[in-house]
Amino acid sequence: MEITEVRINLNKGGKVKAFAQVILDGCFLVGDIRVLEGKEGTVTLAMPSRRLRNGSFRDIAHPLNTETRRKLDEVILGEYQRVAKERGGPADGGNGQTRSQQMAGKFLGERYWTEEDGDDE
Repeated sequence: MEITEVRINLNKGGKVKAFAQVILDGCFLVGDIRVLEGKEGTVTLAMPSRRLRNGSFRDIAHPLNTETRRKLDEVILGEYQRVAKERGGPADGGNGQTRSQQMAGKFLGERYWTEEDGDDE
Protein backbone atom coordinates (compact mmCIF):
# COMPACT_ATOMS: atom_id res chain seq x y z
CA MET A 1 0.00 0.00 0.00
CA GLU A 2 1.31 3.41 -0.95
CA ILE A 3 -0.11 6.69 0.30
CA THR A 4 -0.06 8.69 -2.91
CA GLU A 5 -1.65 11.91 -1.65
CA VAL A 6 -2.65 13.59 1.61
CA ARG A 7 -5.05 16.53 1.75
CA ILE A 8 -5.36 18.62 4.91
CA ASN A 9 -8.17 21.07 5.72
CA LEU A 10 -7.42 23.06 8.85
CA ASN A 11 -10.25 23.61 11.33
CA LYS A 12 -10.64 26.78 13.37
CA GLY A 13 -10.83 26.26 17.13
CA GLY A 14 -11.87 23.26 19.20
CA LYS A 15 -10.22 19.90 19.74
CA VAL A 16 -10.40 18.98 16.03
CA LYS A 17 -7.41 20.75 14.50
CA ALA A 18 -7.89 19.49 10.94
CA PHE A 19 -9.61 17.01 8.67
CA ALA A 20 -7.51 14.81 6.41
CA GLN A 21 -8.07 12.72 3.31
CA VAL A 22 -5.62 10.14 2.02
CA ILE A 23 -5.47 8.56 -1.39
CA LEU A 24 -4.12 5.02 -1.40
CA ASP A 25 -2.37 3.61 -4.46
CA GLY A 26 -3.79 6.45 -6.55
CA CYS A 27 -7.23 4.83 -6.63
CA PHE A 28 -8.88 4.73 -3.17
CA LEU A 29 -9.77 7.74 -1.01
CA VAL A 30 -10.32 7.63 2.75
CA GLY A 31 -11.74 10.86 4.13
CA ASP A 32 -12.97 12.25 7.45
CA ILE A 33 -9.73 11.42 9.27
CA ARG A 34 -9.53 13.90 12.13
CA VAL A 35 -6.39 15.44 13.59
CA LEU A 36 -7.21 15.94 17.27
CA GLU A 37 -5.52 17.91 20.01
CA GLY A 38 -4.44 15.46 22.68
CA LYS A 39 -3.02 15.83 26.14
CA GLU A 40 -0.11 18.19 26.67
CA GLY A 41 -0.52 19.83 23.25
CA THR A 42 0.15 16.66 21.26
CA VAL A 43 -1.78 15.75 18.14
CA THR A 44 -3.29 12.38 17.28
CA LEU A 45 -5.43 10.86 14.54
CA ALA A 46 -9.00 9.62 14.77
CA MET A 47 -10.19 7.38 11.97
CA PRO A 48 -13.53 7.95 10.22
CA SER A 49 -16.38 6.73 12.40
CA ARG A 50 -20.13 6.85 12.80
CA ARG A 51 -22.39 7.03 15.81
CA LEU A 52 -24.33 3.88 16.64
CA ARG A 53 -27.88 3.82 18.03
CA ASN A 54 -26.55 3.31 21.55
CA GLY A 55 -24.51 6.51 21.32
CA SER A 56 -21.09 4.89 20.94
CA PHE A 57 -18.88 5.28 17.88
CA ARG A 58 -17.55 2.66 15.50
CA ASP A 59 -14.70 3.13 13.04
CA ILE A 60 -15.73 2.91 9.40
CA ALA A 61 -12.16 2.48 8.16
CA HIS A 62 -9.03 1.77 10.16
CA PRO A 63 -5.57 0.20 9.78
CA LEU A 64 -5.35 -3.51 10.56
CA ASN A 65 -1.81 -3.53 11.90
CA THR A 66 0.64 -1.36 13.81
CA GLU A 67 2.94 -0.78 10.85
CA THR A 68 0.13 0.66 8.73
CA ARG A 69 -1.09 2.80 11.63
CA ARG A 70 2.41 4.17 12.17
CA LYS A 71 2.78 4.95 8.47
CA LEU A 72 -0.57 6.80 8.39
CA ASP A 73 0.31 8.74 11.56
CA GLU A 74 3.69 9.75 10.18
CA VAL A 75 2.48 10.86 6.75
CA ILE A 76 -0.75 12.60 7.82
CA LEU A 77 0.68 14.34 10.90
CA GLY A 78 3.75 15.38 8.90
CA GLU A 79 1.57 16.97 6.24
CA TYR A 80 -0.64 18.57 8.91
CA GLN A 81 2.40 20.14 10.57
CA ARG A 82 3.67 21.41 7.20
CA VAL A 83 0.31 22.95 6.25
CA ALA A 84 -0.26 24.49 9.69
CA LYS A 85 3.23 25.99 9.71
CA GLU A 86 2.79 27.30 6.16
CA ARG A 87 -0.48 28.99 7.11
CA GLY A 88 0.91 30.36 10.37
CA GLY A 89 -1.03 28.19 12.82
CA PRO A 90 0.31 26.03 15.65
CA ALA A 91 0.84 22.54 14.29
CA ASP A 92 1.37 20.67 17.54
CA GLY A 93 3.12 21.20 20.81
CA GLY A 94 5.50 23.36 18.81
CA ASN A 95 8.32 20.94 18.11
CA GLY A 96 7.17 18.91 15.08
CA GLN A 97 7.36 15.56 16.89
CA THR A 98 4.88 12.71 17.01
CA ARG A 99 2.99 12.04 20.25
CA SER A 100 5.26 9.16 21.24
CA GLN A 101 8.37 11.26 20.58
CA GLN A 102 6.94 14.11 22.67
CA MET A 103 6.07 11.82 25.59
CA ALA A 104 9.46 10.10 25.46
CA GLY A 105 11.17 13.49 25.40
CA LYS A 106 9.18 14.62 28.41
CA PHE A 107 9.91 11.61 30.58
CA LEU A 108 13.40 10.82 29.36
CA GLY A 109 14.66 14.38 29.14
CA GLU A 110 17.23 15.47 31.67
CA ARG A 111 15.30 18.66 32.44
CA TYR A 112 12.27 16.69 33.70
CA TRP A 113 14.35 14.83 36.28
CA THR A 114 16.60 17.69 37.38
CA GLU A 115 14.18 20.63 37.70
CA GLU A 116 13.08 21.64 41.16
CA ASP A 117 9.35 21.94 41.73
CA GLY A 118 9.66 25.39 43.26
CA ASP A 119 8.50 24.64 46.80
CA ASP A 120 11.78 24.32 48.56
CA GLU A 121 11.96 26.50 51.66
